[in-house]
Amino acid sequence: MQLPNNFNYPLLPEWNTEEIIVATDFYQIVELIYTSKVNRADFLEKYNAYQNVVPMKMDQKKIDQEFFLETGMSIYKATKFVQNNNKQILHL
Repeated sequence: MQLPNNFNYPLLPEWNTEEIIVATDFYQIVELIYTSKVNRADFLEKYNAYQNVVPMKMDQKKIDQEFFLETGMSIYKATKFVQNNNKQILHL
């Protein structure tokens, strides 16, 4: 699966390789919900894994701001959209 753009994703220096992969997987599915369609269950699974890597809301907000500046896409808006929508396949 190839994404339309190459972005510099926000990564924290204290993350190990596994945490970087989890965060990157989540960022990619956020991109996909804006540019294509995603499975709701897949999105929520990647979001839950991401929350384990970034448990603090303060850090999530900072990363969302950095992600938005880089991509023009909001992690927060994408996540709220998925949480509030019960369809299996979603597109923002």
